[in-house]
Amino acid sequence: MADEYSEKIRGLTLAKALAIAAYGESVAAYRYRSLVERTDNEDHREVFSEMADEEQGHHKTLQDVLQNSFPGSDFVLSSEDKELVIVGPRLLEITDAASVKKALELISASEILTGNFYAALTKIAQQEDLKPLLQEMADECFTHAQQLKDLESTV
Repeated sequence: MADEYSEKIRGLTLAKALAIAAYGESVAAYRYRSLVERTDNEDHREVFSEMADEEQGHHKTLQDVLQNSFPGSDFVLSSEDKELVIVGPRLLEITDAASVKKALELISASEILTGNFYAALTKIAQQEDLKPLLQEMADECFTHAQQLKDLESTV
């Protein structure tokens, strides 16, 4: 499966890959904001709020790169495109502790998937100046995934 996934990413233009990544960051920010609003634990709310802010910053950074490096490149993303960075539905129903735990699992899986997406992009990107940003974003995704796994046991 990893080879099939990597092949899909290799088949993308960098502009489209960045548009997919920006979409993923937008969804991640939204999901974290949803957790902030629906979590009773103050410490968890703080962590989710920080993550939401970080993801929103990533989204803006990617939008800026797209605008500056690939002006006029607008994409309509397919479900298949979106599935390269998002696990589960975009909108998560969060109503109780069990649904919070399920949301954490889906978001963690999305962070790992997105981290793998960025790692693959880092390897194939022709623009050397983007590689450090892509690698940093991959690393942050993996860090978020671990933080979420750690939080799962406290929900």
